[in-house]
Amino acid sequence: MTWDYFIVGQGLAGSILAYKLLKHGLKVLVFDDPGLLKSSTVAAGIYNPFTGRKLVKTYMADQLFPYLLSFYKDLQREMGVQLLYELPMYRPFLSVEEQNEWGARLFEDGYSQYINGIIKPTEALNQVVNPMGGLMLRKSGFVDTAILINSMTELLKQHSAYRSERFLYQELKLSEDQVEYQSHLARKVIFCEGPSLGNNVFFNWLPLIPVKGELLEIELQEPLNCIVNRGVFILPVNGSHCKVGSTFDHEHLNWKVTEKAKIQLLQKLNKLISIPYRVTGHTAGVRPASADRRPFIGLHPKHEPLGIFNGLGTKGVSLAPHFAEEFFNYLEGGKPLAKDVTISRYFSLYYNKN
Repeated sequence: MTWDYFIVGQGLAGSILAYKLLKHGLKVLVFDDPGLLKSSTVAAGIYNPFTGRKLVKTYMADQLFPYLLSFYKDLQREMGVQLLYELPMYRPFLSVEEQNEWGARLFEDGYSQYINGIIKPTEALNQVVNPMGGLMLRKSGFVDTAILINSMTELLKQHSAYRSERFLYQELKLSEDQVEYQSHLARKVIFCEGPSLGNNVFFNWLPLIPVKGELLEIELQEPLNCIVNRGVFILPVNGSHCKVGSTFDHEHLNWKVTEKAKIQLLQKLNKLISIPYRVTGHTAGVRPASADRRPFIGLHPKHEPLGIFNGLGTKGVSLAPHFAEEFFNYLEGGKPLAKDVTISRYFSLYYNKN
């Protein structure tokens, strides 16, 4: 059979790229290894316009956030399931200086669209330690990535475009303008394998820096109606049922939960929460991050039929919709990719290795 694209890997990146290509009328065949775990199925799926301890605007926030909201709303309508949960995010203040700084930013053009307002100490949340009040953000929330992936699998099966099997690199035959795999031909194969990139014989020269993260699930005595983020995040998945995270571990890249991470999360949580809770679950996952915290997107420096869409890291929910569209425009329309995401920024690593 002849296809436009093979996609290898159906985590968040592979799912969204496959959906984009299908929506543009292209024939896609997805290979998904049932033996590989997916960080997207355990991730919190949070999106928010700010990042870091100093709470600066996240990368390309002004371009990403209007697009991601419309994208996930359209996607959940087509899938017939709820994927997008819009929730404000609350960040308690730790000092008077912080109060004053954000009081000024309320009126800055670059920030005002993302700020709901300042919560005064007299209006502080009962469930949270916030004697100085805090900052309430908007254009934040979470995407149920596990439901998204499962729904996308069903959609692919309806298109006869899904194979639950390990992709064997040694059986891929390359020519100048197409690839052949077993009895199938395609113009290109796009690898979306997440943290398994290191095993990819064609792209293992890219500087992937996988990071392990662990999450707790807790049940609060009272429901919470916003995400709380200070040291750790508390994400109300369903009223009083919340996820708490996350840890960052670059050394122990496995999927095992650890007592060390649990203690670390609980210590931070106890400084933030002011009501009783009980721990109901503990999960771990490995996320695909890049050395410069920018995605890996583009075509192989030597073999043009080989492509990659990976390295979305902890911001995958925010990055994937926009850059899947950008990649489509590059693949089908020849529109150049942004310099900070194209893998051409790392071609020197490939040539030095080869």
